[in-house]
Amino acid sequence: MGQIYFIILLLSFGYILQFTKLPKSTPHILNKIVIYVSFPATVLLHAPKIEFSTNLLLPIVIPWFVLILSVVLVFTLFREAETKTKAALLLLIPLGNTSFLGFPLLESILGKESLQYAILYDQLGSFLMLAIYGTAIVSLYTHGKIDAKIIIKKIALFPPFIVLIYSFFIGYTPNVLIPLIEILASTLTPLAIISVGLSMQLRIDEDRAIFTKAILVKLILIPLIVLAIFKLFGFDDLVAETTLLEAAMPSMITAGVLAINAGFAPKLSATLVGYGILFSLITIPLFAKLFELI
Repeated sequence: MGQIYFIILLLSFGYILQFTKLPKSTPHILNKIVIYVSFPATVLLHAPKIEFSTNLLLPIVIPWFVLILSVVLVFTLFREAETKTKAALLLLIPLGNTSFLGFPLLESILGKESLQYAILYDQLGSFLMLAIYGTAIVSLYTHGKIDAKIIIKKIALFPPFIVLIYSFFIGYTPNVLIPLIEILASTLTPLAIISVGLSMQLRIDEDRAIFTKAILVKLILIPLIVLAIFKLFGFDDLVAETTLLEAAMPSMITAGVLAINAGFAPKLSATLVGYGILFSLITIPLFAKLFELI
């Protein structure tokens, strides 16, 4: 629990910094450091430990199952929502905060060993979904078409994904570099969580009914369905628990930024991301307990 309190402290610190004279570009700069330094170092540290087996299909397949399930739920439960609101929900409900918030939370609840499975969920699930599906949704709801070149470019140039591919096919890191990589990887939690705090918006100005329903779908209904499937088929190891908690993560900040920049219900998008992060600090530990009890 100590690490959870540390995460809450960092999150609060980041949120308070919003009211200082820091440049508005500060979250963007922190994100760049995480994406180009901390995140690749974490992948390089943990990805080579992955021993491939059939149960590793879970963190690869489940995010895509969650995507399909989310799309079905959006078109079923939010039929009467305006088009732009629906577009925002199509981004914010399927896409979870599986790295910036996910990695620190998983390490605090399940330990460092879970990170190797979280990396698979994040990079082969969330990241590819953001690059392919997220870009497609924005393109379709703004221009009525999909730009394949942008999608390919995003995938090919994303540093953590490049390092993951390197780890899969080469995976050699000189021992002399390991201590340095560990130091760089250790910056992930403080920088990522402070950045998350700097980006949180907690004002609910409109769409309270849609906000409440979307939060319940994202943080409760979807992970409950995943948990039920795991228990039905007897998936009860660390891989399954890591996958469940990744599926239970709140909406991805980048998905919220995409929605806001595209004009998809910007106030709703900001509050879903902000409150989703706060509520998930309660719901994710609860799902961890539920997984162990059932």
